Amino acid sequence: MKNITVKYGVDSITKQVEEDFTFGDLQDSGTFKAALGFGDRTKTLVSGIEQSRDTVIPAGATVVVETAANTKA
Repeated sequence: MKNITVKYGVDSITKQVEEDFTFGDLQDSGTFKAALGFGDRTKTLVSGIEQSRDTVIPAGATVVVETAANTKA
């Protein structure tokens, strides 16, 4: 288990997650969505750099969740 901090807007939460917990797992997590109030169309950033969904979140990381911009095809 490892601790991560997740921020969305002015709210943040620190939780323990599994060692192999990815940014995609975070974006799909009902627990984090309910606690912070974000929806399905999001992106995750660490130190201002957007992260890939399949990347494992490092222990102690502070992850910022932002609503992704809508795009037209």
